[in-house]
Amino acid sequence: MPESSRHFVILPYFCEEEVGRYLKIGERLRTFPQPSQGYHFLLASSPKTKTSKTLVDYFSKIGNTIPFACPTQIFGYPQGPTAMFWDCMDFLASNFSGERGFGVWLESDMVPVQPDWIDRLSDEWFGNDAEPEKASTKTTPIMMGCYVPQVFKHRIFKKKKLILHEHINGGACYAMDFAMHMPASAREGVFDMAVYRYAKNLDRVKATNLISFSTVSRARRDLFDRNKVLLHGFMQEKNEFVKRCCDPITDQEQKAVGWHSWMDQLEYLKRKVKVQFVRRGPHAMLENMFLAKRNFELGQSDEQVILRKSA
Repeated sequence: MPESSRHFVILPYFCEEEVGRYLKIGERLRTFPQPSQGYHFLLASSPKTKTSKTLVDYFSKIGNTIPFACPTQIFGYPQGPTAMFWDCMDFLASNFSGERGFGVWLESDMVPVQPDWIDRLSDEWFGNDAEPEKASTKTTPIMMGCYVPQVFKHRIFKKKKLILHEHINGGACYAMDFAMHMPASAREGVFDMAVYRYAKNLDRVKATNLISFSTVSRARRDLFDRNKVLLHGFMQEKNEFVKRCCDPITDQEQKAVGWHSWMDQLEYLKRKVKVQFVRRGPHAMLENMFLAKRNFELGQSDEQVILRKSA
């Protein structure tokens, strides 16, 4: 592992309900063995809430913890979370820009599910096949996460309609000096959509399936997938999703592993039918996004892909 490559896990929280979810996630982290690659926590509280002593005390038992009160007085959604993101990126750039690790933006509906999750992300960040000492700031990414391809709504007797541009989902890994690579215009709009094109133009974006969208209905199956180390319950009931990811695996679930591929195929077929009827709103976008991601991933032969800038 290269020197000066510590990683940070950033926990942005807005309310007590989110604190509760992070405590549940923390319980899961405490069952994992100590990783070979150390990491630290940045507990980022919204300007609308106070620093949670309970959260700080709990995560201090897991690893080095820094409480951070986001200074920007911007509220509402999505402006508030976006402002908090930039507060945290500016903090890392001001204090740790000389280090080559990453800060993973761990939202409260994202759950590490493999004991070696941070080591696996670190290996991917520096390059699985490269000798660590040869990794450089020119070969490591500044952004690595779950890639979302262009998403179209397919309509009967009508032209397909673009409903979501390609990007890396915001729950991703970012270089310590990420903020230094972004122009002022990248801070306009929702952060994950806004920064993607700038990072891509630098040839410094990496997509990885290690960070993966999941759902309440399929989370228990995803726990058995070694190629998924961090699950994101995008647009799910957050408390239930975190619970589903953190509950112990039962003997019955162990015995049902052989049926997972059949269940995955059934889920895919149901989704193909569902998009014909769920035609508007966020659920239509979600179902079409899962289909688009499945088609994209089936076309990838490797676990990860470097996303090159447009010619």
